[in-house]
Amino acid sequence: MTALLEVDGISRRFGGLNALKDVSFSVNKGEIVGLIGPNGAGKTTCFNVVSGVMPPTAGAIRFKGHSIVGKKPSAIVSEGLVRTFQATTVFPDATVIENVMRGAFATTSVSMLSSVFNTRAARATLAATGERCDVLLGRLQLTPYREWRAGELSYGGQRRLGVAIALAANPQLLMLDEPVAGLNPEEAAEFGRLIREIHETEGVAVLLVEHHMRLVMGLCHRIVVLDHGELIAEGVPADIRANRKVIEAYLGSEEVG
Repeated sequence: MTALLEVDGISRRFGGLNALKDVSFSVNKGEIVGLIGPNGAGKTTCFNVVSGVMPPTAGAIRFKGHSIVGKKPSAIVSEGLVRTFQATTVFPDATVIENVMRGAFATTSVSMLSSVFNTRAARATLAATGERCDVLLGRLQLTPYREWRAGELSYGGQRRLGVAIALAANPQLLMLDEPVAGLNPEEAAEFGRLIREIHETEGVAVLLVEHHMRLVMGLCHRIVVLDHGELIAEGVPADIRANRKVIEAYLGSEEVG
């Protein structure tokens, strides 16, 4: 497999605290990779560093073979690496379709000038973008709510809308930050099915931070485990489930399996 994302020896310090220490892993084209660990393991810090929200203190991050360290998050999105956040990040007063269209505009090649003058190219691009966004609404089971204000959706609906917004930017790698947090078991299982379907239909690689171990074990091709900012294990789900270091890291916090 070809490495799409390469995280090479990254560290992140906050004063005297090592939130990440010499962490290395990769995500290949066509993979779903889980990033797990007990509370305080450094998972969200790792996501923030990889997506450009904060710089690493040391180490390299390459996407499609090119360094993305120091680039703005918006520039990283335009290259094809897009993330969601733990909290829902929708525009509550805009409609569902307007939210998804805003996500698409992050990478749509329509200049402000051409849109102001309503050129033929701008109209064609906007029409194609609208069709693409409607397809995404269907995939995320949001078509019936197309004209609803986003703030009127249920919590689970807003989580699905966040994924639709991210997909509208046409990512090659989609980073999902705790996508089923706050969902009940039935909703979590359905969301897992949607992630698998999106991975297959969109041809997008996925890097997933999640505490829901049943979902992670059933969905991911490989799993990377952090503890106290360090990588302690990496492998297929069966190996991770039986790994002594992983079991010890989770004792007293949650079970793996």
